[in-house]
Amino acid sequence: MDAAPTVSRQPDGLGKRVGEVAEITVLLDAKPGGAERFRQNAAKIQEDAFHYEKLVGTVHDFRVTFINNDTQVVGAVTYDGDFKPYMADIFANAGPWFDEMFDGVIEGYPGAGDPGIVDWLAPKIVEADMWYASNPSMTVEDTTKAQKVSEAFNSLLDAAAG
Repeated sequence: MDAAPTVSRQPDGLGKRVGEVAEITVLLDAKPGGAERFRQNAAKIQEDAFHYEKLVGTVHDFRVTFINNDTQVVGAVTYDGDFKPYMADIFANAGPWFDEMFDGVIEGYPGAGDPGIVDWLAPKIVEADMWYASNPSMTVEDTTKAQKVSEAFNSLLDAAAG
């Protein structure tokens, strides 16, 4: 049996890391009616995810879930790299998307352009007690490249067989 990769804390911030991949989970308080507001905009938020996450380019997955009778929100993300550069990158490149999601939804949300956004967010980050990443050495860029190679190879095989 191969040795399991080592899961450790991020060297420059919060959350776990294994290989090239890291995670954070955020627990936020929802405003009264915030879940309803979010769900009314969910289709647009979902559609915009592909645009903004492509601008960021390091996100493996991201999810937002309302819990406890819609009084709290869990945000969880798996991403490439270190905590501080990731935080700077998401708010610089996907700030309008975060505002679209969380303005009027989250208690005390200062807005993605607020210079103190990371300091506001930090105490709301909950470190995972256990976290597993299936491909910890594969960045989003590596995965995209591997998918393109696989598609090209399959097309070549289809052409040779057909």
